[in-house]
Amino acid sequence: MANNERKPGVTTRPKRHTPDEYRSSVLDMLGLSSPFEHGITQARSDIVIARPAVRSDVDTHFPSIDELPRSTSVGEDAATEGLVQRLWQASEAVDQDLMIEDWGPETPVDRAVGRYRWAWWPVLLGVLIIGLFLVVMNLRGIPVSQANDLRQDWADSALQMQASLPSARSAAEVITDPGAATVALAEARNSLIGFSTSAAALEGLVSRPFPTPPPLSSGSAFDPLKPIQADLIASSDLIGGVEDALSDAITYRSLIDQSFLLPLLPIVADDVTLTDLSGQLATAVASSRAAVRQLPLGPSFETHRNSALSLITRLDTWQASYLDALRLSDIDAATELKTEITTRIGTLRATVGQPLSLVAAEVEVSLDELEVLLGGSVVDLTEGS
Repeated sequence: MANNERKPGVTTRPKRHTPDEYRSSVLDMLGLSSPFEHGITQARSDIVIARPAVRSDVDTHFPSIDELPRSTSVGEDAATEGLVQRLWQASEAVDQDLMIEDWGPETPVDRAVGRYRWAWWPVLLGVLIIGLFLVVMNLRGIPVSQANDLRQDWADSALQMQASLPSARSAAEVITDPGAATVALAEARNSLIGFSTSAAALEGLVSRPFPTPPPLSSGSAFDPLKPIQADLIASSDLIGGVEDALSDAITYRSLIDQSFLLPLLPIVADDVTLTDLSGQLATAVASSRAAVRQLPLGPSFETHRNSALSLITRLDTWQASYLDALRLSDIDAATELKTEITTRIGTLRATVGQPLSLVAAEVEVSLDELEVLLGGSVVDLTEGS
């Protein structure tokens, strides 16, 4: 007996019954076991439930709804019939779907699922931030890569230009030498092709504008290249000046060689010889005039070119005087006129070295300055890479 006594201060939780167990209870019979049955079952004033007759053999067992018949047996009164119908209606009116929907777990699953969903937002935001950071860094790296590529291209072209300078110096010496043979002059002209090709490649690179930086990036990576670009552009200008000077020298020499090619000048001539000589002189003077007018302009050629123009002007009057002396058989006058014109032509040809020497000096200075600029640019380009 002592063991069956409940200890003080200790409570026990009653056993939890299922809805099926409660259906056989009195509350289930009265339709009060759930809010649905309570709400659906309504009191009816038209039915009066009479107190059952008192019996001596009272049964203590309360039947469940399933044990009750749907209709009353013969001999049962209206009160009993109404009670049975109400109990069946209360049991059938319970909506099982509503009972399932109304069920809720002890643990708030929806709240946990909501927290799980919201937990992804920081992750997605972090991924977006990292992706944006990588994109920005990539965009900022594009100008740096472009600057490095330009630096390498410029360095290669400047080195190639440096390598062609010795051949350019040799060609300039031959071209500006009035005693150089025709074959040597042709070889010197061909050696300038490599010099001109390198010069064109360098000019094409440094004359281009810097690339436009992409969004979210800066063009500061090109700032160190701007002074180098200025030096290389100045080098291109010097190269252009050297090429023009040597080309003018070649043209000047060629035109002078083609000018003042007079026929043999006799001091005595018959009428037939005089007629042929008159036509030959007219042709020679006309071709000389056309060649002298095409002589290049410039400070280096100005003095000698003026001498050639003066000689052309003299040939117009000299031609008539010389032919008249031959018609008159004036040997002294013909001899004097012949000596005058041949001397002046010889002097003009002999002094062609004067403008050529000026061109040589100009080209030498330009090549020296070009070598300094290219050397400094190559150092800056290779050290900054």
